[in-house]
Amino acid sequence: MQKLKVKSAGQKLKLFIFSFLVIFLVLSSYFLFINRRILADETNSDNQIKTATVAPSQTPSFADLSWPSGQTIDAPILMYHHVGALLADADDIRRGLTVSAEDFETQMKFLKDNSYDVLTLAEMYGAVAKDSPLQKSVVLTFDDGYTDNFDVARPILQKYGFKGTFFIISGKIGESEYMNEAQIRELAKAGNEIGSHSVSHPDLANLSDAKVKTEVEKSKADLEALAGQKIISFCYPAGKFATSVEKILEMAGYKIAVTTKKWQPFSTDKPFEVPRYRINPGTSLKNLIPSF
Repeated sequence: MQKLKVKSAGQKLKLFIFSFLVIFLVLSSYFLFINRRILADETNSDNQIKTATVAPSQTPSFADLSWPSGQTIDAPILMYHHVGALLADADDIRRGLTVSAEDFETQMKFLKDNSYDVLTLAEMYGAVAKDSPLQKSVVLTFDDGYTDNFDVARPILQKYGFKGTFFIISGKIGESEYMNEAQIRELAKAGNEIGSHSVSHPDLANLSDAKVKTEVEKSKADLEALAGQKIISFCYPAGKFATSVEKILEMAGYKIAVTTKKWQPFSTDKPFEVPRYRINPGTSLKNLIPSF
């Protein structure tokens, strides 16, 4: 009888150990499954956040906005090309299009010291379309997409907390003296506006409607994909345009187009004929911009 009791106790111990191991394995499998689900959810969440930050909707589409009729806009729009040092072999055209870093900083300091509200064209359009008053506003635009705009003008703009509208010739991106894709994306990421300056910088007034459509529609699509923002501003190559070109721009989804005509207050009834101040070497904004 004693041996039977010992045998029975040993069996019970084995059964207890076996049951404990089964329960342990079941619980371990359960918690491992839960942890994997949590990690998967966190990974999916991270991926969604990363996707959202690079989606091409970082700026409003302005699709539901339009210019009010019959208003006069008196916000000066400044036109820059090169900013920085002159090349040793610079011709007269290059000299006339180049503002030194020192002069550019003096101009930005003047705007800052005198409390001007520096806007992009898109910001100006949004404010006017929403019937928000423009108070002592100035717009900075940069034509062609030169690398010195990124290397020289951009740090100075950042220093004073300003943004600009940079008109890019999409077919010249990455060529010598022109910004590359990474630089354009960096400008857009910092809140600057990217505008279109066509694909190849032709005289649009002398092109067929079909070729004009290609120049303005392809540049718009390519720049939107690159910059991750809606492209609503256009700059006429060499300032050349015609009524037919204006209509094509409007149909393509642009809201404003700037010219090289000397700046004066413009009408909201003619948003595709906007004049600008050309900034030359030695320009004094104090003497140029009307007092407010």
